[in-house]
Amino acid sequence: MRIAISSDEAGSALREQLADNLSAGGHEVIDASPGMDSQMRPDYAEQVALAVLRRDADRGIIVSGRGVGASVAANRVPGIRAALCNDAFAAFSGAKSEGMNVLVLSVQSLDASRAKEVVDAYVGATLAPVEVVGGLPPRRLQRVLEHVKENIGKDLSVAELAEVVGMSQYYFSKLFKMSTGTTPHQYVMRQRVERAQELLRDGAGALVEIATQVGFETQSHFTSVFRRLVGITPKKFRESNGDAGIHLATTSDGKREKPEGKSSANAA
Repeated sequence: MRIAISSDEAGSALREQLADNLSAGGHEVIDASPGMDSQMRPDYAEQVALAVLRRDADRGIIVSGRGVGASVAANRVPGIRAALCNDAFAAFSGAKSEGMNVLVLSVQSLDASRAKEVVDAYVGATLAPVEVVGGLPPRRLQRVLEHVKENIGKDLSVAELAEVVGMSQYYFSKLFKMSTGTTPHQYVMRQRVERAQELLRDGAGALVEIATQVGFETQSHFTSVFRRLVGITPKKFRESNGDAGIHLATTSDGKREKPEGKSSANAA
């Protein structure tokens, strides 16, 4: 099973223990936590929800010092059913009966041993189907997400994405936002930055080359968007993470740098 996991700073130690336990149990763990310099950023819960929405993960786990807040944030993403559980029975029945695809754990309520019991019960339960009301049909949405992933280094306009599913730009944009909670343009920018983080972590190429690989026309615009979404510049991200860094998809509503140049994604 592929499991996306994240935490705020308060839950980082427990998150690491749970991730190790899951890996030892044969599960594929996707770390969706914010980067080293962005540990306090509020979007860690949303990143797990988006990983499940994109089907990068089958289920999600959030470890937080603010369990209720994390649950609310995850549930803003259409198709996500997140709940705070403090015992194994609630986690098991939540997945099996309610289709809970994101488990939220509160560090104030659980020690490491109890948390492991809750997680084991959760992943051991068969997940009930989750019906998504409104937005793009799941298969059409998946086609769009796959198209973005496969063409991240190219121009990706709303017109092109709408054509993938045979819809007008207007209705596609409206339904896409209903399905994902974000506009097509915002989603593409996040995916560009996500791919750039992989390349920076691996130390692959100069910054200007990475900018081109992930679809930005200029390094300055790449730096501007990266800093807005991650909280630090690509150069600082590479210095902080290096080869030992983690593959993350982080975003933030922090201050915007004044963009320079134009984005290669001319989606609106």
